[in-house]
Amino acid sequence: MIQITDEILNKYLDGELSREESEQVKYGLSTSEELQKKYNALKLVHEKLFDMKEDEVSPAFADKIMNQIVRRKFAIPKQQKYFIVSIATFITLLCLIIFGFVISAIISSAPSSIGESKSVLDSVSTLTDGLVKTLQHLFSGKGLSIIGSVFSLLIIVSGYFFFEMQKRAKANLSNGQHL
Repeated sequence: MIQITDEILNKYLDGELSREESEQVKYGLSTSEELQKKYNALKLVHEKLFDMKEDEVSPAFADKIMNQIVRRKFAIPKQQKYFIVSIATFITLLCLIIFGFVISAIISSAPSSIGESKSVLDSVSTLTDGLVKTLQHLFSGKGLSIIGSVFSLLIIVSGYFFFEMQKRAKANLSNGQHL
């Protein structure tokens, strides 16, 4: 006598048992209510599986998926590139503004008769001294604190946006959504 397991019942439903084994399963089903319940449950699942229809996929399905992957693959580096270029542009503009401020401060503090009575070497020396004094004033004490605070804030904000963009891109790729 064979021990009737779920595997044996599945083989019985599929018609894979020998005649002798099938007879033993029939006898076991007629004598055991518990085995009959298992058999009925497996039979229901078996019938439902055979009634299920396969999903049909359009012929262009693979092409669409590949195009989405390629677009996402190139979209993320492009977004990162634009983000980094915009931050670098902002920092450059900020440096140019500071440099322009320093030059205007030097020109406004220089004597008005630079070109009249002094030689070119004296004029350059005067402007250089003025530039050094202005830079020393700008990058000492309160001026340095302000410049450092602006650059620190800029780095923190750009870092936040960069990591948020990375997190969003990773979530979009893992969820299969469009960017």
